[in-house]
Amino acid sequence: MILLPLRTLETGCEHAYLTVMKYILFLAAFLMAALMNPAYSDALEGLIGKKRPLLLFSKSRSLASLDEQIDLLRDRRPEISERDMIVFVTEGTQDTIPAIGYATLPRGAARDLKRRFEPNPSGMTMVLVGKDGDEKARWNRVVNPQEIFDLIDSMPMRQSEMREGG
Repeated sequence: MILLPLRTLETGCEHAYLTVMKYILFLAAFLMAALMNPAYSDALEGLIGKKRPLLLFSKSRSLASLDEQIDLLRDRRPEISERDMIVFVTEGTQDTIPAIGYATLPRGAARDLKRRFEPNPSGMTMVLVGKDGDEKARWNRVVNPQEIFDLIDSMPMRQSEMREGG
C-alpha cells in the first residue's frame, strides 16, 4: 500500500494535489511498463489470423498417450496443412516446440501457454486455438483427428475459407 503524505493544512491544497498526481503518474508508468514487457505478451500473438494452433501438453516426455496422439496427427499432415493448423508440444518442463508445421514462438512460451491454458498436470491435455486466438476445444484424451477436423470445418471462418477455395 502506498501512503501519500497529505499535509494539506501545513502545505496547502495545491501541494497535496501535486503529490497525489505524482503518485498516480508513477503508478500509471509502472503499469504500462509491466504490460508492455514481452513476458506478459501472448505467446501465440504472431499466429493470430494465420494459423490454428493445436497445443499438446503432457506431464512428462514419456507419456504414451502423447506419443499416440502425435502419431495419429502425423498420419494426417495434408489435412492439418489444409486447415492452416500447426501442432505444438510442451512436454513436462521443456520448451514448446512445433511437432507438425513450422513456426517459432517467443522465449518462455511454455510457461506463458501453461499459465493461460492451465493443462491437466497429471496427464495429456490438447487445446485447439482458433485463428482469432481463442480456445475452441479441449481434450484430456487421445482424439481421432477427424473429430478435430470436423470441429474446425463447422466453424464460420473455416466455412468461409472453403467457399473461397482457400
